[in-house]
Amino acid sequence: MSKTILIVDDEKMITATLSTLIKMVLKHSVLVFNDPAEALSSEYLLNKNVDLVISDFMMPGMNGLEFLRSVKEKSPESVAILLTGYADKENAIKSINEIGLYYYLEKPWDNTTLIKVIQNGLEKKELSETLKEKLDEVQESHREIERLYELLKKDYQQEVDSVKNLIITLANVIEAKDKYTDGHTRRVGMISRRLGQMMGLSTERLQHLEISGIIHDIGKVGVPEAILNKPGKLTDEEFEIMKKHSIVGETICRPLNSLQMCLDPIRHHHEKLNGTGYPDGLRGDALSMEARIIAVADIFDALYTKRPYRDKLPINKVKEILAEEVDKGALDKDVVTALFNLIDNGDIRHIIGD
Repeated sequence: MSKTILIVDDEKMITATLSTLIKMVLKHSVLVFNDPAEALSSEYLLNKNVDLVISDFMMPGMNGLEFLRSVKEKSPESVAILLTGYADKENAIKSINEIGLYYYLEKPWDNTTLIKVIQNGLEKKELSETLKEKLDEVQESHREIERLYELLKKDYQQEVDSVKNLIITLANVIEAKDKYTDGHTRRVGMISRRLGQMMGLSTERLQHLEISGIIHDIGKVGVPEAILNKPGKLTDEEFEIMKKHSIVGETICRPLNSLQMCLDPIRHHHEKLNGTGYPDGLRGDALSMEARIIAVADIFDALYTKRPYRDKLPINKVKEILAEEVDKGALDKDVVTALFNLIDNGDIRHIIGD
């Protein structure tokens, strides 16, 4: 997509040279001014339609720093590049923090370097805009969550059985939004309860463990669908947004009195015993048994489920991956052993549909 670049220099030969170079190499639109005051009155700048500004430092009436400071006031998102003489370098360096200068180049500049700096600056601006859009989506989702919570909290402050019906409904909402995890949350809930029985948990803890498994991904209502249903690998920025779902899930459930025992496993089902998990980087004894169990059940079901980018893995391969995670110190060995016993005895078939 063509960008708009504004060039300001009192020397017409310089503006003509830069304009020709940028148009030939980058194919972007170029606006040229030899008077900084006139450039500040440009309708493009006033309408925030300028992507990048290149300004000389020494100009009559207004120097480059004064000009770019005014540019930032009118169009904060525009990328600023300053052309300086050697004697101006100290002022240019100071201006990086003062006015948000992206880069400065000393005269005479190298054309290859200049083009690369422009390309990088435009890519930085585009990335910032994309991240801002994603953050806006997340914030909008959070507002929607708060609105839904206000509608729900008056009606669902009831006993655990009533809450469980609500939880199943919310789990269905998640699975409807995330088309690749149909039945995932309910299977995780059932597998977690069965593992909890083998680990000797009390009846009360088993009930809350199963509910936690069913709603462990409830926070995904705050993840944009474009990220949630992306078939390929997530970018680092997208993964950071995805990682917030465990915190969002805890936030949604915290006001419900009947779900207080579910908050820990909801928040920490992606933690690892060796501290490599998220969101809090817990390790060892800091992880509850419920969080350890749901972590294993969640990973098992994800591996043994068909995804858009791969078929479900063979059960032997799934066991191999889980065993490797135990060896790394990421998963609880006793919980994984209990899961392997369920698999080997066939006690899990009615849950996973084999």
